Amino acid sequence: MQVNDVVQFTENHKWCGCLGIVTEEKHCGDDIRYMVGVPIPEQGTAYIFTMKSKNEIEHIGKAVLIAVETNEKGE
Repeated sequence: MQVNDVVQFTENHKWCGCLGIVTEEKHCGDDIRYMVGVPIPEQGTAYIFTMKSKNEIEHIGKAVLIAVETNEKGE
């Protein structure tokens, strides 16, 4: 998996069934840690960390449009 991939959390995770976008990946020794952004309607984005070795996410596809979050000032 790579940054901007669309993933779904599997039954191994409490966010089972939720779709998200990989926003960051970090190599940690022999494993890879993914930060997955899950959009929450009218609240923003929840960022969830998971390790590749835990098999908690499944690749769905590639995100074409990536929303950029802004702060209260619109920056």
